[in-house]
Amino acid sequence: GFCSPGMVMNMYSLLESKNGQVTMAEVENAFGGNICRCTGYRPILDAFKSLAVDAEPRLKEACRDIEDLTMICPKTGSACAGKCSAAGKIKDKKGVHLSFAEDKEWHKVYNISDVFAIFEKIKTKPYMLVAGNTAHGVYRRSDDLQVFIDVTSIEELRSHSMGNNLTVGANVSLTELMTILTEVAAKSPNFGYCAELVKHIDLIANVPVRNTGTIAGNLSIKNQHNEFPSDLFLILEAVGAQLTIMESGGKTSTISPAQFVSKDMKKKLVLNVVLPPLDPKVFVFRSFKIMPRAQNAHAYVNGAFLIKFNANKSSVESASLCFGGINPKFAHATNTEKFLAGKNLFSNDVFQGALQTLSNELNPDWVLPDASPEYRKNLALSLFYKFVLNIAPEGNASIKSQYKSGGSVLERPVSTASQRFDTYKENWPLTKNIPKIEGLAQTSGEAQYTNDIPARPNELHAAFVLATKAHAKIEKIDASEALKQAGVVAFFSAKDIPGANNFMYFPDFMGSDIEEVFCSDRVAYHGQPVGMIVAESFALANRAVKLVKVSYGEPNSKVYPTVQDVLHAKVTDRIKEMPYSTLGASYEAAPEGDMKVKGHFEIGGQYHYYMETQCCVCIPIEDGMDVYSATQWVDLTQMAIAKMLKVPQNSLNLYVRRLGGAYGGKGTRATMIACACALAAHFTKRPVRFVMTLEANMDAIGKRYPVVSDYEVDVTKEGKITKLFNEYVHDFGSNFNEAMGHAGMFFTNCYDDTIFKTVAKGVKTDCASNTWCRAPGTTEGIAMIETIMEHVAFATGLDPLDVRMANMPKDLKMLELMPQFRADVEYDARKKEIEQFNAGHRWRKRGIAIVPMRYPLGYFGSLSAIVSIFHDDGTVAISHGGIEMGQGMNTKVSQVAAYTLGIPIEKISIKPTNNLTSPNAICTGGSMTSETVSYAVKRACELILERMQPVKEENKDDSWEGLVEKCHTKNVDLCATYMFKASDLVPYIIWGLSCSEVEVDVLTGNVQLRRVDILEDVGESLSPGIDVGQIEGSFVLGL
Repeated sequence: GFCSPGMVMNMYSLLESKNGQVTMAEVENAFGGNICRCTGYRPILDAFKSLAVDAEPRLKEACRDIEDLTMICPKTGSACAGKCSAAGKIKDKKGVHLSFAEDKEWHKVYNISDVFAIFEKIKTKPYMLVAGNTAHGVYRRSDDLQVFIDVTSIEELRSHSMGNNLTVGANVSLTELMTILTEVAAKSPNFGYCAELVKHIDLIANVPVRNTGTIAGNLSIKNQHNEFPSDLFLILEAVGAQLTIMESGGKTSTISPAQFVSKDMKKKLVLNVVLPPLDPKVFVFRSFKIMPRAQNAHAYVNGAFLIKFNANKSSVESASLCFGGINPKFAHATNTEKFLAGKNLFSNDVFQGALQTLSNELNPDWVLPDASPEYRKNLALSLFYKFVLNIAPEGNASIKSQYKSGGSVLERPVSTASQRFDTYKENWPLTKNIPKIEGLAQTSGEAQYTNDIPARPNELHAAFVLATKAHAKIEKIDASEALKQAGVVAFFSAKDIPGANNFMYFPDFMGSDIEEVFCSDRVAYHGQPVGMIVAESFALANRAVKLVKVSYGEPNSKVYPTVQDVLHAKVTDRIKEMPYSTLGASYEAAPEGDMKVKGHFEIGGQYHYYMETQCCVCIPIEDGMDVYSATQWVDLTQMAIAKMLKVPQNSLNLYVRRLGGAYGGKGTRATMIACACALAAHFTKRPVRFVMTLEANMDAIGKRYPVVSDYEVDVTKEGKITKLFNEYVHDFGSNFNEAMGHAGMFFTNCYDDTIFKTVAKGVKTDCASNTWCRAPGTTEGIAMIETIMEHVAFATGLDPLDVRMANMPKDLKMLELMPQFRADVEYDARKKEIEQFNAGHRWRKRGIAIVPMRYPLGYFGSLSAIVSIFHDDGTVAISHGGIEMGQGMNTKVSQVAAYTLGIPIEKISIKPTNNLTSPNAICTGGSMTSETVSYAVKRACELILERMQPVKEENKDDSWEGLVEKCHTKNVDLCATYMFKASDLVPYIIWGLSCSEVEVDVLTGNVQLRRVDILEDVGESLSPGIDVGQIEGSFVLGL
């Protein structure tokens, strides 16, 4: 998919850096920076692991040996010679000075003295030292910067030396630092603690960032943003490292990392970091980082602890206890450090006193999106406890054996995976596991996405101006400062729209709420677009939006950002009963149970995390406009643009080759961006490209619907539910347009719903209109009922699996699947092992659960397909109304067409979706589109075969190519279309089961999946490799 080229280049970098000798663990660790974990991730990871020195035989067999591949020079087309042909032409290293518009400069230097010479020359101009430039991913750099100084090639800043101390240059990358520390730890016992530093540095960001990010760069973020929870600062401060700072004139000073944080570093350089020797006989160092994910995340709280004991380790001589993630000013727990001096740390009384002292001096702040102060304070206390458990001498009587595992963190092993599926050779290429047909183009980076469309002459770029006050009336928008900037072409707002200011024009399918392209009066939510800047470049457009001044009146009501806010305040005019409440046939007469189980359940929102943000390219043409929109719903986009511009729909030509992920987030939301882009192209008469930044995308676009559920269940002692009531409320955001009826339908899941009553409500909140997100409503519905089943099991003391089975109707197919699955995954044996583990571990707990799924798949809307056969070579071109967005739809279509026509799949090409060959197409979604377009293609192929049949009867021994040519000469129409309609296919039920085993670190809340088994009854899969990838990817998204 969209993410694949980045994964390929990351793997290439890893192999280059390790001279081709990598382990599977290194391969897996290297992909922390590639955040996509969708359909293709696991197969790609398997392919990469096959290149590892310790790869499993099954992986090596699946992929060609890397030594068998020849590197081809893209310039000559011949095999690479393996050496640089221009090596002899490289000139001596000389500084570079480049000047740009707006008085901006770029310098590349090779000596420290050159840096200070530039400092002297630039006077008061704002500047930036450039090394890895990775800080830009955390804090966007200022637009005011004028001078950039590239310091990556200064040798004095990249060296290291070993004497009594270890001195490492400030421009050494974090990856290089890890290598240096590993080597030093192995050679010198007094630097053995460096091995612990390496473990912690490995948790900073990800491998690509560590490859370029430097020591000085990381520390400089902390210097400029004290709130940044720098792991490097933390561990260096804890072990007593020193930093060498140079000022103009060659003056140097040595300071601690803590002093560095508050030091004015204007026109100064960090030269190096100095690490001291620590005698392992008396010093003990450990560090911890607790974060939301196993990789690539900032810490909730991090801790680094250095204790110096006396010679016989009976008491503490000194302590260095450092924490991050508490507040910007907190580094050392100084009171606790003083308390421990001269005391026996492993005495329970001393330890309890230390905990109390630490608790008293921890005062976490709360700045969203940080975790709550209570959690972070308790986490800091837990980390100190972990440290003590970890270093406690073996056999210490005060520490029980079941507590000891609390001293370590969850270690993530190398993941493994296996897949089993049915395939029927007689039906090939149907049911055959084949590579995705776009796979090579996508992994090589040659597959074209919307923003890859080549720039047109005179092309402009667009960016939204977003509102910053909800419920406030817009009194004035002043874009004059932005329009003064050279290269800024125009500003558009609601008053410039010639037609309907509504991108959700679909009255027969959606709700009736108007969603404005640009806010025209009172702001609905923080982040709502109020206008748009159009400029000569992407960077300029996004800079200029910050210069647009929006004047607001006072808000006319209180802001309610969440469903909880509305419910707690009882704002009844925002609460609407939805039409998908249910009442079971036996609910009213249902008896009471032996006990009542009441509960409250919440699911938060979820950002879609498509790798390709919302984007569109619009190009004015002689009779209208070509629109290249990253949308799941061409028809809606076409209608909305036509209504907004007051132009006929036939003047708009829409094209979609593929999307870089969507998950429902580009179903209706993409239309807002397309409308704005089309408006700019309409008025400027120039091509316009609109690619949203990630920040603007997250601000302006809605997420998964949060839901709140309150339930009451009557249940017998045997776990049988006799009566169930559930009232749930969805957070729709700023309007009620997109229905969430699936939540009620899927709440039933596999259970007897005759005694269920559900009341469905929706709430308007002051956030971006929430929208469909992968399995919309179905996820929430199943999550609600399965939470209830778990609660009933807890209340009755029964096995949750037995409770689930007890509440399934007797004729349900799941009752056939469940016993075999239960045996296959060894549920009962593993459950006993888990119970034994839990009994022996106070601070580690494991659990196992089997969860069933009943997914009634239905069909709606219509989709067209066109199949064309070319007479000269018999090749086939197909276009259909579905949107390929990484799910492998085109591969399935190719397999169906090849099977139906009886030709090799290589003869088939899938063309982009467009509104000429596939007009009026329904949105791609609902897990049905691959099947519906495949059916339409099958029927179109059959129509052509019917026309060809008389000719075939006369030429039975002809090849496919010969037959096609003869049909052409006889004027047989070799092009056919077919429109799928909902009544063409029969709805059916998809059954699924998953068994997950999880381990929890009770002290931190960290969770690790130990094993997952998934079974899905898919009938006969059209393309099992594609379907397995979809199942795996959807499971991970659900995590």
